[in-house]
Amino acid sequence: MGNGVKVNYSELEPLRTELNNIISEFESAGARRRDLEHAVGSPYGEAALRDAASEFERRWDDRRKQLTENCQAVADHLETVITGFQDFDADMATKFESED
Repeated sequence: MGNGVKVNYSELEPLRTELNNIISEFESAGARRRDLEHAVGSPYGEAALRDAASEFERRWDDRRKQLTENCQAVADHLETVITGFQDFDADMATKFESED
């Protein structure tokens, strides 16, 4: 037999899970924006700190959206690789079984 491609599904599955966890966390993080603003409040009657936290969250929302899209693209590619190799494995197994 020649040199083939070895795909270790036990290593790819946790990667898929972690990517999906990261995507979920990024998606839910935006919903906690108001929680941060309320937690900061207005210490000593000043809103400057809350305004700064709000501005940070606004800028982070854009970056988080981009990171979420990038992670989703990686997850989609990973899914294609896993599915492609699993389908190939199943096809080869069927082929070798029919040759016996």
